[in-house]
Amino acid sequence: MALSVDAIETCLRELDAARGRVSRMRSAQITRMVDRDNLKAVAYAWFQSHRPQLAGTVAEETLGPVDASLKMVLESTNRLAARSTYLKALKKAKDALSAIRGMALVQPAAAQGLPDKAPDFSPLASDQVMKDILEGRWNECCRCIQAGAPLAATVMMGGLLEALFVARANIMLSKGSLFSATKTPKDKKTGKALELSQWTLSPYIDVGHELGWISKPAADVAGVLREYRNYVHPEKERSHDVHLSSNDATMFWDLTKSLATQLLNSALLTRVQN
Repeated sequence: MALSVDAIETCLRELDAARGRVSRMRSAQITRMVDRDNLKAVAYAWFQSHRPQLAGTVAEETLGPVDASLKMVLESTNRLAARSTYLKALKKAKDALSAIRGMALVQPAAAQGLPDKAPDFSPLASDQVMKDILEGRWNECCRCIQAGAPLAATVMMGGLLEALFVARANIMLSKGSLFSATKTPKDKKTGKALELSQWTLSPYIDVGHELGWISKPAADVAGVLREYRNYVHPEKERSHDVHLSSNDATMFWDLTKSLATQLLNSALLTRVQN
C-alpha cells in the first residue's frame, strides 16, 4: 500500500502544479499547443503510470471519478477548451484522489481483519444519535464474538450491515437511482418499487453493488452472511442442521468490517463529489 500512497502523492503534486499553471493564464481559452501538451502529459501520467499502481489495491469504482475528470482534460486538449473547464476537471480529480488517499491510509489494518475499534461513521451519519447507534451495534458484535456466542454475533452483524446500508441510502441527495435499479424490490401486485422502509438486507446488498457502493465479491459473500443471520429462527436451524462456530463468526466479522469500509469509502466519495 505504501507504493499506492506514493503514486497518489505524486499525482496530487502534478495536479496542483497543473492547476497553478492554468490559474496563472489570462486568456479565457487555452490555445497554445505547449500548454495543452502539458495538460495532456498530466492526464497520461495518471492513466499510464499512477493508476496501474493503484489498480490492485483500490476498487475500480473508487478510481472512476479520477478517471472521468482526467478523461475530460484529455478530451479538452483536442479543442480550444475554456480555462475554466480545465480548472474544474483538475479540481474534481484532486478532490477524488484526496479521498482515495484517506482510504489508502486506513485500509492496510482493516484489510487484515485486525481492528475491532469502531470506525468513524461520520461519512454515513451526520447526527450524533445515529453515530452512537452504529457504534453501539459495532461494539455489541465484538462483545458477542468475545463471549463465544457465534449465532448472536452473526445476527448482530446482519443488523449492523442493514443499518449501514440504510444510512448509506439516507445520505443520497437524490434517491431516484435506488428506485430505478434493476434489483430494486417491487410490490408483487402493483409492480411499483417498495418504499425504503420495506427493504430488507437482501435488496440493499444487490442494489448497493449495482450502484457501486460495494464490490461484486463483497456482495456475493454478504449474501451468505445474510442467509446465516436467518438461523436466528430455531426451526430453520433445526431443519438445516446448521451449527455456527466461533471460527465462523470471526470469518463473518472480517467480512462485515470489509463491507463497512467499502460503504464508508463510497459515502466519503459521494460527499466529495457533491
